[in-house]
Amino acid sequence: MRHYFFLLTLLATLTLDANELIPAGSLNVKLVPATKVEKVPLGNYLGNYSYPSAHRFILSANVAGFVSKIFVKPYRKVKKGEKLFVLTSPKLLDLQSDYISTLLEFEFYEKEVKRLDPLAKKGVVASKRYIEAKNQFEKLRTSKEFKRSLLKAYGLSQSQINKITKEYKPYPILTIRAPANATVSDIEVQMGSYVHQGDTLAKLVNTTECHFEVAMPWQLTSPLKVGDKLFTQKNTFTIIAISPEINPLSQTRSIDLHDNKGCNKRGGASMNVTLYKNESAWSVPSSAIVHMNGSYVIFIAEKNAFRPLPVKLLAQVEGKNFISADLHLNDRIAVTSVLALKSAAEGAEE
Repeated sequence: MRHYFFLLTLLATLTLDANELIPAGSLNVKLVPATKVEKVPLGNYLGNYSYPSAHRFILSANVAGFVSKIFVKPYRKVKKGEKLFVLTSPKLLDLQSDYISTLLEFEFYEKEVKRLDPLAKKGVVASKRYIEAKNQFEKLRTSKEFKRSLLKAYGLSQSQINKITKEYKPYPILTIRAPANATVSDIEVQMGSYVHQGDTLAKLVNTTECHFEVAMPWQLTSPLKVGDKLFTQKNTFTIIAISPEINPLSQTRSIDLHDNKGCNKRGGASMNVTLYKNESAWSVPSSAIVHMNGSYVIFIAEKNAFRPLPVKLLAQVEGKNFISADLHLNDRIAVTSVLALKSAAEGAEE
């Protein structure tokens, strides 16, 4: 022990700059070569496949009414625009009847304005009467357009509204159609059920696209960006989104990945994966690297001395450090007595 402290004192008295070496003295330092690698492991993670929100659909009742027809069965594939449900709605009947009454009154005043216009100009009728008719006509025009928009908001198509407008006949039937090509994941009503406006009728999901989400230590996510490729032994993933926030409890950041081989209907499935990033790097034992003066360093053997070499730490996985450094295949790296070499280097700098 005395000999060890004497050695450190001796080493601390030596001057050292970036190009000078640390004498090995009597230290028994084990050396290993650095291993060149072309992919850097980012760790093992439990990830989850999920369908994006834009591929999930909740079919709700646009208006209160009775479920009079169900055309679809659970887990069946449907095409965009395909009929799924029919609702019979007293509320829709009232809305259409009100729209038709407004439409008839509008058409009456439209004719009245056309009739009174030339008469008012000739002084046959008072201009006040013409102005009153014209004002009422404009009010009804606004009311008519509002009620058309209201019918559309309640789920009627433009062709249905045009038919009601042409025939002056209400159709208290609302057809619910598939919003996209999808698969029915759940049906929540039965024939004859009475549903309120906003009640869920069914849930659909488009299974052609899904994401794989993992939570990684935030330090590893810092160099990653959208569009980067990550790999497993069998799959290739593309980063499509990175959470802007760090989870304060786990100190992780979520990464949203696209499986380039396709989802294969795995939404909801969990899977353990080891992720890699294609990057030229060096692999060294974890004992070879120390933190010194605000950066990481390793010690390269040169005859009976050692040269500290700053490195960039890329990853730490299962007892190995993956680093970016100015190394060569014939370099030998200290993996024991590294703390003693660090102390000697720091002492020499002082």
